[in-house]
Amino acid sequence: MRAVRGDAVTRHRRALVVIGAVVGLMASLSARPLTAQSIPAGEARSIAGRIARPDASGDRPVAGAWVTLHRVGPDAAGPVDSMRTGADGRFAFRYRATGDTLAVYFVSTNRGGVNYFTPPVRERVVRDGIAELMVYDTSSAPLPIAVRGRHVIVTAADTGSARRMVLEAYELSNDGAVTRVAGAEGFTFEAPLPPGVDAVAPGQGDVSEDAIRVVGGRVRVDAPLSPGLRQFSFSYTVPVEAPLEILVEVAVPVLEVLVEDARATVTGAGLAATDPVEIEGRPFKRFLAQDVTAAQTLRIVVPADPMAGDRRVTVIVIGVAIVLAAGLLFGIGRAWRQRAPRRPAGGPDAAARLALEVAALDERFAAMPAPTDEERAVHAMTRARLTERLAAVLAKPGGTV
Repeated sequence: MRAVRGDAVTRHRRALVVIGAVVGLMASLSARPLTAQSIPAGEARSIAGRIARPDASGDRPVAGAWVTLHRVGPDAAGPVDSMRTGADGRFAFRYRATGDTLAVYFVSTNRGGVNYFTPPVRERVVRDGIAELMVYDTSSAPLPIAVRGRHVIVTAADTGSARRMVLEAYELSNDGAVTRVAGAEGFTFEAPLPPGVDAVAPGQGDVSEDAIRVVGGRVRVDAPLSPGLRQFSFSYTVPVEAPLEILVEVAVPVLEVLVEDARATVTGAGLAATDPVEIEGRPFKRFLAQDVTAAQTLRIVVPADPMAGDRRVTVIVIGVAIVLAAGLLFGIGRAWRQRAPRRPAGGPDAAARLALEVAALDERFAAMPAPTDEERAVHAMTRARLTERLAAVLAKPGGTV
């Protein structure tokens, strides 16, 4: 396994460090019980911020926007207070924290049918920064959604299995100034599936699992896509011995293929072998291509492995860990964490469980005497992922929005 030179070496090493840390951190989140406590006498707190939207002259304050303060905890979940923003787009809530100390508070607003949320907090005073919400106008017109990165992970087959798992991850970019919502066509983005694949399992990312579906051999996303970068992933199975052909339908700046078999061959779309990636002591062949044009096909051939039983792994966990590495190596700034038990469908109970995870994450980070840069990165990325999941739950019918 050759060394990677220059800045790539630093990114590669940091990616592997963060992968290991995330795996351990998420395992501790699910393994450690939390002890509920009560807040004595109702601690006085405040959260103040601003609602704004972009226009040609910069950020314009949104006056008269309805904002709601929410509380989510293991004992109860629901709205606490609400108000409209002033002429300057600002809001300010003063409240008393009561009940379980693990409860978190956050503010939401809605524009054009799309919900926007601040991260959940437990600090006594929160002002601006994370309490500032950028909202956007919406459009159901077919606004362009660019693919900034695409990653394909082909895992080893389990013992005696006739099929292997494939995980695909997309990095989507809305480069406009409005949020795209589903119009008459019923989706905001779609991607092709390989021939013969008609069922997928939604994966981790910035898109709710409920917003991913399969129609006519294509994966469709019906979630709103606001300006900026979004990630989504899905997995499916293919026969162990059959070649896998995947269409690169639209141009993509970065295409990556990772295969958990040293004998695999990958051709097409300008892909070239590069340094393997090693995850938890397990090597994956890695192929990269840049500035891939549309309408190309990549072909992956993985011979049947009679020793697959000696290399058995939990394919989803490894797959998502690899996507985490990919995100870091290409400077995406977000991460794909280890797959946990399937997220709750929604509602106050689901929101409370996710809020508990956020609180537990913060408590463990606060207990670190001198966190390293990698540990700080893990905390920030994992917290962002959990709060995105919390926002998705609360935006569903039966949530607390």
